[in-house]
Amino acid sequence: MKKKMDFATKAKLIYSGELLLFALIFLTIAILKFTNVIPFNLTRATIFNWITLFGGTWLIADLIWALIDKKRQQRIAIIDKFLHVPAGVYLLTYDLYCLINKPSDEIIYQYGVAIVLSYLGLCYIFEALYHFKYPLPGLIEEEQVKEDSSKEEKEENNHE
Repeated sequence: MKKKMDFATKAKLIYSGELLLFALIFLTIAILKFTNVIPFNLTRATIFNWITLFGGTWLIADLIWALIDKKRQQRIAIIDKFLHVPAGVYLLTYDLYCLINKPSDEIIYQYGVAIVLSYLGLCYIFEALYHFKYPLPGLIEEEQVKEDSSKEEKEENNHE
């Protein structure tokens, strides 16, 4: 008979699987950009620059928020925030450079986007492996709440 998987293992598998899926998507798009299968398009590049300008800013702000807020530190893994800060700094500088200078060389767009997507893909692979071994504190907290509520329900049912 199969042994039923506990909630913590299921949650770790699902979360790590999601991170691996993100990694595969980012790495696939990065490879397609590196090989120029996804060709340069100025409109698409400009939209990417504007979106990632705000995204890069958010990555840095998210780290600052995580360092300041003590309650948040108990629910997240600070290593995730530090891993993504280099991408945030890169995106801010890359996006500002592209938006201000509007380079005519398509290779800047081809490799600039592929580099950051590759980095993020590698970060997500690391996070998937890391969080399978060391789950997010918020995930463990959620599991404990569910276990406590199921114990209370069982006790109530036993008393009736």
